[in-house]
Amino acid sequence: MRTTLLTVLFACVSATQLFAKVASISLDELVQRSDMIILAKVEAVTRPLIGKRYAKAKVTDVWKGAQIDRVEFLASPTWTCDISAAKKGETVLLFLTKGGTSRSYAIAHSGRGRLPLRTVASKSYATFWPEIRFPIDTPSIDGPEPKWNFIRSVDVETLRDLVKKVLQKKNSE
Repeated sequence: MRTTLLTVLFACVSATQLFAKVASISLDELVQRSDMIILAKVEAVTRPLIGKRYAKAKVTDVWKGAQIDRVEFLASPTWTCDISAAKKGETVLLFLTKGGTSRSYAIAHSGRGRLPLRTVASKSYATFWPEIRFPIDTPSIDGPEPKWNFIRSVDVETLRDLVKKVLQKKNSE
């Protein structure tokens, strides 16, 4: 009886992992749930043999949160569908959350809050995964990888305006 119960429990836990996925989130919700939203340039990423990777970045612009010069954030996945990462030298828009007694921030929404920047036709674009739902009329362009046509990019100025609107709406309530 005990063996059967353990086998069923193990099968349920395994099946949960197989079907796990990150739910979509509106930009409004992402902004509201983030403790900090910043533009930053990644200066260093730790590479331990065992354990979590952390990134340190120089903050170039703060859209939400405390005015700081540098930030440290978790650059390792915390579960199967988490894509948290960082690359030394990249410029990114980060939606960060502060978790409990953690020594650093974490990238919001299982890593989807990391939007690498790129330049297209002299404009800066932030690349995002489809789990972030933008307002329907938000213009976007194809992402940097043609083989992944589900990844898109949005103009950073447009994105800044959208974030400002969410913050203003929240402050007026």
